[in-house]
Amino acid sequence: MKLSMFINDNMERIVAEWEAFAHTLAPDAEKHGVGLREHSRDILHAIIADIEKPRPRQLAGQGGGRAGLLDGHETAAAAYGAMRHHAGFDLDQLSAEFLALRASVIRLWMESGPELDAMGFEQTLHFNDAIDRALSEALARYAREVERSRDMFLAILGHDLRTPLGAIIMTSQYLTTPGIPKQKQDEAVVRLGRSAAAMSAMIKDLLDFTRSRLGRGVQVSRSDTDVDKVCQAALEEARIAYPRHAMLVECSGDLRAVVDGERLRQVMANLLSNAARYGGREAPITVAALGEHERIVIEVRNRGPAIPQEVLRVIFNPLVHAGADDDNQSMPPANLGLGLFIAQEIVAAHGGDITAASTDADGTVFRIVLPRTSVS
Repeated sequence: MKLSMFINDNMERIVAEWEAFAHTLAPDAEKHGVGLREHSRDILHAIIADIEKPRPRQLAGQGGGRAGLLDGHETAAAAYGAMRHHAGFDLDQLSAEFLALRASVIRLWMESGPELDAMGFEQTLHFNDAIDRALSEALARYAREVERSRDMFLAILGHDLRTPLGAIIMTSQYLTTPGIPKQKQDEAVVRLGRSAAAMSAMIKDLLDFTRSRLGRGVQVSRSDTDVDKVCQAALEEARIAYPRHAMLVECSGDLRAVVDGERLRQVMANLLSNAARYGGREAPITVAALGEHERIVIEVRNRGPAIPQEVLRVIFNPLVHAGADDDNQSMPPANLGLGLFIAQEIVAAHGGDITAASTDADGTVFRIVLPRTSVS
């Protein structure tokens, strides 16, 4: 059997092995459905067509035109490279997937007992060439996505820092005006504090993001903590920042745990900010904390339009935004798209898990599960 025919007849088996390998590289990404199944069959069909293409032709990477484009249209491999970037895969993982595909197909084909004649040898060469071409297209698109994300990150950072910085400058100039009433001075000082706090929060997010990218993870300092008080404190801060949103907290069970209370408050603040930005006001934002035997479960729920599934799959990745927030004029200026990423990192540092679900019927729910460990 020709190699191209073998791939076509055994595509489901090949895809299953490919997915299993991808799962070993990034199990969390695969768990949320960001898998190769959306493009794997298109990639394999393109490889079959490449194997069957009349020769001679130029080698992969030497053809005319831009890598990742086929007759002006993006190839399946290029789209796959973009998907893997959005799913948080690195270049080594992306390359490893294609190398694993090459090895898996050759192994399965050899196990089928093919006739290794001149045609079989030629098709093997063409298959390797096709894999190299697909990998080149995927890497080229991945690199463009990295560049685009970097530019977007810098643009958002510049925009979001400019707003509180401008407020600080204008308020400072206002305070130098002679004869300002005491009440107006107090209000101006409060504005200064809020703007400075917004800038501080952005800088803290940037430091946490950088530390995570360097492989150091988010630092936590655990101690006996009343999670009930942490939720209450985060809710009070959110009510001040988002006065037009109703917010409720429901706590039950024993909520003592050995956690980093300040870091957990940061998680709650990020989730409440996200709920206020992207949720509707037809129902209150609700925080529900439940103390179970060996764990603490916290849910932040808001009503409003459901988050699209393609966004929900990668919502904990940096620079992902759930939707537009033009309707909310009272929100703080920080909007780097790092909040949920850092929340996930903090929860992971505690040995816990955070998930998101969103439907039109039930609204959007972020669920945190933390191990209680021991308390004195």
